[in-house]
Amino acid sequence: MLRYTTYRSIYEGQFQEETHSQASLWNRTVELIKSRGAGKLMLILLIVVLGCTGAFSVFAGGLEEPTAEKNIIVQPGDSLWSIAAAHKPKKMDTRVYISSIREVNELKGPDIQAGDVLSLPLW
Repeated sequence: MLRYTTYRSIYEGQFQEETHSQASLWNRTVELIKSRGAGKLMLILLIVVLGCTGAFSVFAGGLEEPTAEKNIIVQPGDSLWSIAAAHKPKKMDTRVYISSIREVNELKGPDIQAGDVLSLPLW
């Protein structure tokens, strides 16, 4: 014979225990945040995290606009990658510099030919 007739009745005790333990965990967390030391610590951590995020985004992008341009003539065997790798600023990613070269010269794709004159942005 079946002892339990509903799904809930089988697991009723287990759900009550889990709900109680989850509630007590939540209450302990709230009490910790409300305490003097933890509140200050949370505020300091928030300021540090937001400060570091802003600092990294500033340094990752580099300067907004190039300050000048330099013209070069494309030689046989040159590619955008080889030109960018040879002329990019030291801490700039080659892909970012290629993108800026394409933007300055209004290139639609990666194709360049020997004899083309490219303007290279300088920072």
